[in-house]
Amino acid sequence: MTMWISQNTQVRLEPLKDPPKTIRYSFLKTKFGQMMMGVISPISGDSKDQVAIGVLHFVDKNNVSTYNEVQERWPKSELCKDDDAVKLVADKLFGGDKENSQAILIAIYGTDFQLSVWQALVNMKRGETCTYSQLAERMGRPTAVRAVASAVAKNEVAILIPCHRVVSQNGASKYHWGAALKQQLLADEKSQN
Repeated sequence: MTMWISQNTQVRLEPLKDPPKTIRYSFLKTKFGQMMMGVISPISGDSKDQVAIGVLHFVDKNNVSTYNEVQERWPKSELCKDDDAVKLVADKLFGGDKENSQAILIAIYGTDFQLSVWQALVNMKRGETCTYSQLAERMGRPTAVRAVASAVAKNEVAILIPCHRVVSQNGASKYHWGAALKQQLLADEKSQN
């Protein structure tokens, strides 16, 4: 069986005050190809056992180029390979009793505006799409289309913060990891609804 995320997966965004000192990462095989997952713990000073996903990138060319891109996007964080730490979170995300699982924590670091865009993406229904301007309108910021597009592009957690559900008004299928993958993800979601 190939790993993929249950359609009932719930996520909760956990804003970070500062970039994490360490991101523990590993590479995973999924239904849609190899992904790099990075986990952050603890995400707050009061809870040592809380672990959150901070990075979830598809491997575009190879593991090294994906690692380098993540390091560029998180210059103040040390990336440490830790298959065991990531496996614990991946098992919760991809396996187990998905009907009754608790929300998956996602550690996010950005401006208040970016956080609001990412929350709006999380609030979208599975299989639903919208344009950048529709997303800006939903947020009550109809003139902020470019800023919304910029925030969507800065999303570090593919799939769980579903930036693949945003489509261009002209029908172009832009996606950081390629138009073909975006179309596969959308088709898979629609087929499960």
